[in-house]
Amino acid sequence: MPTARRDVGMEVLDGKLYAVGGYSNGFLSSVERYDPAAKAWEAVAPMAEARHSHGMAVLDGKLYALGGYKGDDDGPLSSVERYDPAVGAWEAVAPMAEARSDHGVAVLDGKLYAVGGLNEDDGFLSSVERYDPVANAWEAVAPMGEERFDHAVAVLDGKLYAMGGQNYDGGHHRLISSVERYDPVTNAWEAVAPMAEARYAHAVAVLDGKLYAAGGRGHDHRLSSVERYDPAVGAWEAMAPMATARMKAFALLM
Repeated sequence: MPTARRDVGMEVLDGKLYAVGGYSNGFLSSVERYDPAAKAWEAVAPMAEARHSHGMAVLDGKLYALGGYKGDDDGPLSSVERYDPAVGAWEAVAPMAEARSDHGVAVLDGKLYAVGGLNEDDGFLSSVERYDPVANAWEAVAPMGEERFDHAVAVLDGKLYAMGGQNYDGGHHRLISSVERYDPVTNAWEAVAPMAEARYAHAVAVLDGKLYAAGGRGHDHRLSSVERYDPAVGAWEAMAPMATARMKAFALLM
């Protein structure tokens, strides 16, 4: 990329890869887009607000950036911006009810979910909000059974999964291996098989009807390990590890 950035948001839209915000000697509002056909990056319109540790998703052909931080002395954001590639511009949409960073974001049944994260007032979050783009409004749905941030979320077979992450229990740092699954029909979460390895800041992807969790950080080191969850048998299995241990990476299908 032309700009080195960490705690960045990444998503794929119309076959192109977007790098949104992040941090690089300052908090970034800039956005860069990679075209794999041209093998080149280009700058596109920046967000109205600089943000890092935010959530990203694509819904109805538009790119959403949710929450995050905008500065060292500022708490998490509740603001949400939406990028329309047809006009090449960002616009503000309804903010989340709860400011959050380091949260999970996913799209399920045409709606956007913001899951868990960090909040300056409430600390570690189990709360979940759902955005309806037609109504331009957020509503609370059932919270997770466990507070978590730096976790990963994904949608598989019409259900939303929240995997791993971290929190603090009695002042002690706690890494999480547990996995929860949300059913929008019943508006309820249930525990499913935990990962073999507790991890946070990991990448997740869905491929051929199975869920992959890759890398992240364990108790005292970055991870190269990869696990795969098969919903048909309700179990995780170890896969070949990555060549390089990495955290805060992304797994995206193009």
